Amino acid sequence: MSLSDLRRRCSIYGDFWTRLMEWGVRSCPGWIEPLFVGSWALVFFFLCGEQRRAVASNLRAMFPEWSRWRVQAGALRVIWNFSCSMIDALRVGGGQDVIEWRTDGAEALRRLAASEGGAIVLTAHMGSYDLAAQVFAGRFGRRLNAVRAPERDAKLQAHHERQRAGQESEVFAVRYNTGEGMLGVELAGLLAAGELVALQGDRVMFDVSPTHGQIFGRQLRLPKGPFALAMAAGVPVWPLFIIRDGWRRYRIQMSEPFAIAATRAQRERAMREGVATWCGELEGVLRDAWYQWFVFEPVFVGEGEAKR
Repeated sequence: MSLSDLRRRCSIYGDFWTRLMEWGVRSCPGWIEPLFVGSWALVFFFLCGEQRRAVASNLRAMFPEWSRWRVQAGALRVIWNFSCSMIDALRVGGGQDVIEWRTDGAEALRRLAASEGGAIVLTAHMGSYDLAAQVFAGRFGRRLNAVRAPERDAKLQAHHERQRAGQESEVFAVRYNTGEGMLGVELAGLLAAGELVALQGDRVMFDVSPTHGQIFGRQLRLPKGPFALAMAAGVPVWPLFIIRDGWRRYRIQMSEPFAIAATRAQRERAMREGVATWCGELEGVLRDAWYQWFVFEPVFVGEGEAKR
């Protein structure tokens, strides 16, 4: 292995750290897990300066009254929760039934399960997207297609694809947004066939087309795709959030659906209204659960470079 290969695999986006965590989950006794997770969180906090500054930047934009030290403490808390969620997802992926779930908005969840036709489940980078998608997929009586961005490192992407191949079934599948332009057509077909599509609507990755919304009085960049897809397919959007409540405890929070329906002349207005509705849901959740928002890039307009 060349030095450049080694450096790439040991970078924040490489496969070394994921494989190390998987080894730790398999090998370490349960009582040492808090130390294992805490160590990983501290390594991330101190060595991954770009990501730490991005989290701090987002927190500063949301809570301008916070002091510098409170912002840094908040960034560490976000990273700690992210570490815990990653370990929990690895345990469930390894076949361990260790997570306790509860649901807020159970009636809305039942209505989605009982509804006919396709629908979009719109969520954010909170809790564990993979974990919740696998656990709840079987409750809908039809297939849930979870859309993910591919990993930046080819070896890590291949590693995850091998793992997820064994998790797919008649009620759950992962679709990767590779940027080739055909995913929207594929998802529209799945929605027309009555299936569910789960998308994340809180950050713009790679060459995804952006739109803009507003939370906490600040403008932020959001992916345009979920809203354009809902409009084109004529399906409702169901906001759903996964929140980590404690050690191996998670909560599904689901809200009432909204539609983005319009004539050709009203498309832009309908899009703005749909984005505004989503932003209202997102801000309401983040106001209480900001420490769960696992976004490691600056998302607010004008916050491209966070202060140290």
